[in-house]
Amino acid sequence: MNDTRMFEKFGQSLAKVPGAEVHLIGQSSSQKSEKSSNIFFHRLPNFKRLSFKRISAQWKIYKIIHKLKPEVIIITTAELLPLMAICKILFKAEIYYDVQENYFKNITSQPTYPALLRPMLAYPLRLLEKLSTRFISHYFLAERSYATEMTFLAGKHTVLENKFKPNKHFESWKTFPVTVNPVELHLLYSGTISEVYGMWEAIALADRLFVLNNKTKLTIIGFCPQETTYRKIRKNIAEKPYINLIGGNKLVPHPEIIKAINHASVGLLPYRDNPSTRDCMPTKLFEYLANCLPVLIPENPLWEAMVQQSKAGFSVNFTEPDALNILNRLTSGSFYPGGQPKHVFWQEEERKLLSFFNEKLLNS
Repeated sequence: MNDTRMFEKFGQSLAKVPGAEVHLIGQSSSQKSEKSSNIFFHRLPNFKRLSFKRISAQWKIYKIIHKLKPEVIIITTAELLPLMAICKILFKAEIYYDVQENYFKNITSQPTYPALLRPMLAYPLRLLEKLSTRFISHYFLAERSYATEMTFLAGKHTVLENKFKPNKHFESWKTFPVTVNPVELHLLYSGTISEVYGMWEAIALADRLFVLNNKTKLTIIGFCPQETTYRKIRKNIAEKPYINLIGGNKLVPHPEIIKAINHASVGLLPYRDNPSTRDCMPTKLFEYLANCLPVLIPENPLWEAMVQQSKAGFSVNFTEPDALNILNRLTSGSFYPGGQPKHVFWQEEERKLLSFFNEKLLNS
């Protein structure tokens, strides 16, 4: 509900539309959201990926919508599509879908679900997405690649990438070019904690670098959606005082993640090569670049082009990392020689979003 895209980006941006009243429905972290005269929160109870509470939450959402009778509804997950069909009929609301994930690719490519169960989940969901185009007025896409991966959108979409949305206290305090302190090497892994996103590769790299430099430390901050993975991580780092886990089994407020970025010296994006992430631009990459944090990325042409544009870091083989070479390149190099990159901020995406809705108001 008060996560970075729903609240900080869409919510706060849409609150600028003249006469708009923005209501956000969802789970909440412990973050205290900035107060606004026209943004209202409706909190759902926290639930796990597979649970009865997740199903019952739909009834709670319906009751809230029934009470508010909004003119516009923006959903952020495919599981709400059947409910939105009902709302379209009953309340005549305009339904928009903010596509944050390609669920079909995620389910079929990632090991979240058992192999035999994946097609049973993925194909009915894709069918549901295709059928829903009849009542979805427009799609907002978090990734450019979704436009070609989801051809059934029929062109009625706007790409709004997950670029960095600074708060009102944000300022660039770093001196350029940015250098990495050879004495204290502070690595950061932030965001969703999972095997596909390279959780184990981040820990393995920290282990190797710690052998070379015992001042090395790794901060892992974010939420781990799989309980078994979380327990394995806790066991793995139990006797590694140089690795600190923040969050793990609970949501972490976004300002805490940004704070961790500003205290780190190197950001890690040790993603494993996977069809579900290969053509996507990670949110954390925008966050690292906006905060001028040197980064290590896998060998991915899309990400390499983005990083090279600002000379923000370099690619490494996270499967078999050459720790000594990485350490030498980090501590002897300089990054962001041209200063803070401007193309990684939400401002341009906000302009597109507000332009879309202001045009709708003019034509209504």
